[in-house]
Amino acid sequence: MALADMTITDETGLDPADDFVHEPPAGVDRWAENIQWNVRDKDGLGVMWHMGTMLDDPRLWHIVIAVTQPDGTVHSTKIVAPGAGQFGSPNAHLATITPFREWRFTFFGGMVDVSQNQGATGLTPDDHHHSVQIDLDLEAAYPVWIPEGSTQFGDWGRFHHEQAVRVRGTVTIAGKTHVLDGIGHRDHSIGPRDMSHLRRAFWGNGIFESGWGFATMLGEYDSGAFQRAALFDSAGTHDATMVRWTDLTAFNCEPTAITVELDVQGKQLVIDGRIRHGMNFTVADGAEFCMGTDLARPDRYFLTNFFVDWTCNGEHGIGYLDRGALISLLTQGQS
Repeated sequence: MALADMTITDETGLDPADDFVHEPPAGVDRWAENIQWNVRDKDGLGVMWHMGTMLDDPRLWHIVIAVTQPDGTVHSTKIVAPGAGQFGSPNAHLATITPFREWRFTFFGGMVDVSQNQGATGLTPDDHHHSVQIDLDLEAAYPVWIPEGSTQFGDWGRFHHEQAVRVRGTVTIAGKTHVLDGIGHRDHSIGPRDMSHLRRAFWGNGIFESGWGFATMLGEYDSGAFQRAALFDSAGTHDATMVRWTDLTAFNCEPTAITVELDVQGKQLVIDGRIRHGMNFTVADGAEFCMGTDLARPDRYFLTNFFVDWTCNGEHGIGYLDRGALISLLTQGQS
């Protein structure tokens, strides 16, 4: 994947300390720190991970990790464990090397195989675990995008950073090592966290062969909607508005054909996508990620986190799409 030739700078004026773990402020209800990363190569080998501090004890992190293979096999695990200095636990850890520019992700532990049907029809059952080791070097592909938080919808974060990234490293599954050389996206936010108020959300991103990329985020609530979007290229970051998108209608991540239309400062850009492989997660207590879809709890919010092959004006790209909904919306047919 050829990326635009850019020099990553700190022209945003961000404090380098903001790319590390923060101390939770006293007296703020439901405060949490969360990161979400997704990286993959052109063939479909990918790793996605979400890490967040526990609401009732921020010394603990809840962590979900999924690995996708090109043949569609998905391996996943969940960890709840004490922190290890930076993000996550000792055996599932993201370390900032150079703020906003370089990071390292490591994991060593067990993962279960999860079929798409399993992920869509219930919480992921315990099963035989494969030994999995992940060692990834990550670097910025573009400067930090700051979509900003929202005083009305606090769960999107009072502090919110997103950034396209490059990845190089290895994923070893049951003794077989796979080389991962690709692209991805990261998200880092702090603030009050309660995703139970969400009705729907759409969070997508991608990078194309010539190097340009995009990112979108949309949250729908009974009281209104919150949206941000941007396009990244060698000329910089361009604010955009998402004017059309394909909502989730089923627990198995359908429809699998996706269209995103952006208005980029008056110019219309249509991006089509095809869902590849991924994993469902259910949010417990408005913050903690659990593997699978908890159909027994229609009051909970669930997410389909899947890698995507994108096309735009004849050019190919790769990326990621997180579409979610309140479980009751789909069980009641209110799609």
